[in-house]
Amino acid sequence: MATTASLLPIIPRIFFLYLEPAAIAYGMFSQYASRRPIFELSSKAHNALPLPSLIVPSMATGYLFNMMLYGLVILLASPPNKRLLQLHIWVLIIADLTHWAGLFSTIAQNDPRGWVAVFDTTNWGPDAWNLAIYPITTLGIKFATLAGWFGEIRG
Repeated sequence: MATTASLLPIIPRIFFLYLEPAAIAYGMFSQYASRRPIFELSSKAHNALPLPSLIVPSMATGYLFNMMLYGLVILLASPPNKRLLQLHIWVLIIADLTHWAGLFSTIAQNDPRGWVAVFDTTNWGPDAWNLAIYPITTLGIKFATLAGWFGEIRG
């Protein structure tokens, strides 16, 4: 039975069905396994907020996980629909942009300098850099898929 995922060219299909869900699940797991507050990632020079302040990032992580599963259901269980696939990719693009907004807001709220700390990348730790750079790759793949650089979306 053909699904919406079958409309994707092979490289985006591998990315959307396997690589991105694995990367998201790994990132969520490693954040919880390290038991380090996300606020600690923002700056090496300042104290992190206490663990109870993690309720918002924890809720965001749960939401991201649910959206990832919902996206896989759309790709794997819906009948082929090119428009639905394109809208799904646009929603994922918005998710990457809100990822940056959340990261930068967290850095700004945790540092006494506010938004200046977002632009002072010399104080960023490796984890903050990873969180900031990861969406560049995913956005590139999503825009390239919509532009047809990997091949045309059939349908």
